[in-house]
Amino acid sequence: MRIVGVIEILAGMLVGFAPRIGAYVVALWLAGIIVNLLTFSGFYDIALRDFGLMIGALALARLAQAHARDAGS
Repeated sequence: MRIVGVIEILAGMLVGFAPRIGAYVVALWLAGIIVNLLTFSGFYDIALRDFGLMIGALALARLAQAHARDAGS
């Protein structure tokens, strides 16, 4: 669990410093969590919550890309 915590902290820092990359990393991490939760019965509510967080991470990635494109021109 400590290793997972360290990975999540690093992913959060990556989102803070490089959101165009970090948001996709977090989205992939959340997708893995969702798959893991769906393999067990009874955790569908948590999987749905993480799905919403994954959609938010993907939206952040798209916004970061659009901001970088607009700032570059």
